[in-house]
Amino acid sequence: MKPLALAAILLTFLIGLALHVDPTTAQVYKKRNADGTVTYSDQPIQGAEKVEVDAAPVTEFAKPTVAAQSEQPQVPTEQAGESTGVEEVPTEFSVTITSPEYQAPIRANNGQFDVFWQSEPEKLPEGYNYELYVDGVLSWSGADSNQATLMNVARGERRIYLRIVNANGDQVARSDTLVVYVLRVAISGAGQNGGGA
Repeated sequence: MKPLALAAILLTFLIGLALHVDPTTAQVYKKRNADGTVTYSDQPIQGAEKVEVDAAPVTEFAKPTVAAQSEQPQVPTEQAGESTGVEEVPTEFSVTITSPEYQAPIRANNGQFDVFWQSEPEKLPEGYNYELYVDGVLSWSGADSNQATLMNVARGERRIYLRIVNANGDQVARSDTLVVYVLRVAISGAGQNGGGA
């Protein structure tokens, strides 16, 4: 870098530093004019009174505390050879279809396409399942995947949603209904002229 450019940058920095006013030490003056209007200034004006400016409110957040871990490492009960038979089940479940997109046209001449989703928790507890519905009809069920391939889906508008159900079949979470448009080639003679020879 050239010395002249370096000097210009340094000079700009020093001027900026000199002109910087710390707002916590700034003083404000208030003067009521003869016509009743009020004028505020940072310079003392004859007849003006000092205004005490309260410091801006500051919100302080407590630093999250991490629970102190015991000195002995905890071994999962399955690895330790013990079994309590109780698995901790989350209290909140959620599921969202991530693909295909809402109102997406899907070219699937064989009626086959994939549906992907995200859920909380990512891995379902024992006894919980995903159920994928197309137009209100159960089309797929499983627990160990975040995707499913739908087969032989008829063309046209289709409404898809996903549920998480517990071992009793009770719904614990449901995605929004997703509308997609399945596009399939019609082979039934559509587009042929009806005329003869």
